[in-house]
Amino acid sequence: MDRELRDRRIVVATMVWGAELERSANRTARELTPGLNARDILLLAALAFDRNGGALPNELIGPVHTTAAGVSGSLQRLEDAELVDREIGTDARTRPVQLTPTGRDLVDSIVVPWQQWFDTALDRLDETERADLYQLVVKASGLWDDVWPARYEDESAS
Repeated sequence: MDRELRDRRIVVATMVWGAELERSANRTARELTPGLNARDILLLAALAFDRNGGALPNELIGPVHTTAAGVSGSLQRLEDAELVDREIGTDARTRPVQLTPTGRDLVDSIVVPWQQWFDTALDRLDETERADLYQLVVKASGLWDDVWPARYEDESAS
């Protein structure tokens, strides 16, 4: 198979998987917490990776692939739903945000089914192929390099 055809197949497969995850996120958001959307769920998932107790709103723009206004709107909905807390301060942009216990429980209830979906999709791969796929996706996406702050690095790599 030539490179162009292979790359097109990667794009299509990624789009299909991404669309399925977005549908799943929207469905889960509607079922578990009416009024939330896929971006809100992705923001919760991004906060779940935080290992320092809180993330600044501007640190969430890249991982959620949205704008400052999008993060701000999501955070307001999540705060209203008591899924996140913000530290006290006068400027919302400089107040770290963290998951509440309810928010962490919601993330767990969402991520487990997604993980099961991926496990089923990746059943055709052996452990070495899965590890290789992980390394390639991380490298190609730059999620743990360019987009996410260094504090989000995969702990298993250390």
